[in-house]
Amino acid sequence: MEPVDSHSREDIRNVPYVLDITLDRSSSDPLHAQISEPLSVLITSGAIPPGRLLEDEVSLAKRLEVSRPTARRALQDLVGRGLLTRRRGAGTRVTPTHVHRPIALTSLNDDLRAAGYTTRTDVLSYEVILAGEEEADLLKCPMGSELVKIERLRWADEDPLGLMSNLIPVDVAPSLTDLVSKGLYQGFTERSVHLASADQVVGARPASDRERELLEIEDHSSVLTIERTSYDSTGRVVEYGKHAYTADRYTVRLTLVAEASQSV
Repeated sequence: MEPVDSHSREDIRNVPYVLDITLDRSSSDPLHAQISEPLSVLITSGAIPPGRLLEDEVSLAKRLEVSRPTARRALQDLVGRGLLTRRRGAGTRVTPTHVHRPIALTSLNDDLRAAGYTTRTDVLSYEVILAGEEEADLLKCPMGSELVKIERLRWADEDPLGLMSNLIPVDVAPSLTDLVSKGLYQGFTERSVHLASADQVVGARPASDRERELLEIEDHSSVLTIERTSYDSTGRVVEYGKHAYTADRYTVRLTLVAEASQSV
């Protein structure tokens, strides 16, 4: 067998997988289930690897001689089970390896690299602003203070993962160049900013039009949201972040510990 280099693997990933099945039209099993179940077995067994592109619903319907709604239902069933991901302009793919992130005071960029992902950061905006009432309240600083407002799109391998907005006091803010090549928290460390604690709220909501476009997710999709206020060792607020992540690829993991005096 000839060795398969990384370019060949990437080429295969983008060749639509065609499901080779014969439908039993006399069976009591619905046609959409006869399509989705064999796909489910192939995906969960690893026969169709994560990230592999699948045949689109129009081609699938025509080839198997079923209605387009039937083909769409089969694929959507697998999307609902977390096995497939459908993104605008990117087609239907086997769900990539999920990003499981523990709740910790760490940089997403560092966490992704430690987990073996190839990361990329697109800085969408970087501007110095004067704190208004809302910004002053978020960062506990005087109105009129200089802040850096940034927005970044973070990628994991070849897929957009999160849209991140941050407010940072100008005197501790990493440069635009640093944000592209390093994580935000590494930039803090290099500026002798030592993070000590953070308040964090995790939620979910429907994605906005802009989030759907940037994160390449389908209409009516939801995003997982995280709001974080980080403090340095003196108690100063050094960052307020408001982030939105693709819900099909990003999971927040919490460890819960019972008090010794309590019983369940």
